[in-house]
Amino acid sequence: MKVYIAGDMLTKGSQMLRALERDQIKEIGFDFYNPADNKSINDKKNLDSNDGLAEKIVEQDTNAIIESDIVVIEPQPFAYGTMVELGQLKGMKDMAKMIIELADQECGEYSTQEILNHILQLAEKILNKKVFPHYEDIRRFKGVVEKEDRRSLGINQYVYGVCLDLTNGVGFYDWEEVISELKKIKHEHI
Repeated sequence: MKVYIAGDMLTKGSQMLRALERDQIKEIGFDFYNPADNKSINDKKNLDSNDGLAEKIVEQDTNAIIESDIVVIEPQPFAYGTMVELGQLKGMKDMAKMIIELADQECGEYSTQEILNHILQLAEKILNKKVFPHYEDIRRFKGVVEKEDRRSLGINQYVYGVCLDLTNGVGFYDWEEVISELKKIKHEHI
């Protein structure tokens, strides 16, 4: 099983957090893809030019998302790439649902069982992909009632709604909960 690690990686602190997440996920025993570790697209010091760089990033990171079984993601509002990854996951899940619904209907004379089975396998993989959004902002309190303009933190409700959809109603996990869930999954697949 492979884990995709998504989150901001543009500041030193974010890089350190992604490295810590990578190390803890590796310690559990998962294979992983951490975009920050992909030097062919993210070591800007060693690039001859940036011609085609955006296309390479999209291709390699998107393929890694598709190939992963689990996604650990911290969708901070300033992390534009991470927001795109979150949107890709939502789109993939919605498309998988539509494919499965379509397959349940009559597919017409041009469809073969082999093509249908392949489409269903892809849709099932996408639909069953585990996603663990976490939000490591110290202002995110649990159980504290805030009102009016005295708010510590405001999370974009569309982003939160997508996280709720991708986690079957859980929303955001704390990092300790992510590690606990990953350990359970790893134990189940030993």
